[in-house]
Amino acid sequence: MVGHLRSDRGAATLWSLALAFMLMLSGAVAMATGQIAVARQQASVAMDLAALAGAQSSGQQCGQAELIAQANGAVLISCYLDRGDVVVSGTVPAPGIVQRLFNFLGQPLARIAASARAGQPEQ
Repeated sequence: MVGHLRSDRGAATLWSLALAFMLMLSGAVAMATGQIAVARQQASVAMDLAALAGAQSSGQQCGQAELIAQANGAVLISCYLDRGDVVVSGTVPAPGIVQRLFNFLGQPLARIAASARAGQPEQ
């Protein structure tokens, strides 16, 4: 009767390895999602502050906006005046895990973009 039994020897090891791999993969996806959310917020805050700084400046609005964007880790892509409002857009680098993924896929470096608009304070 021993010959009729199917050998399951080592199956638990394979299932354990598969489960461990799936847990690590889902953890990496969750971590990347969280890092992207933080980078998006950083880009948004940097552009908000840049637009506000430009709007409060009496001259050189875009120069002031660029200084504030750089101080907050962002690169100012565009800045212009629209009927008295300062409109800015810029980017921040994507988180490290996303950069590694893009490098692995052979794509250029990823950046997270945001834009903002601010007007002169009312008097």
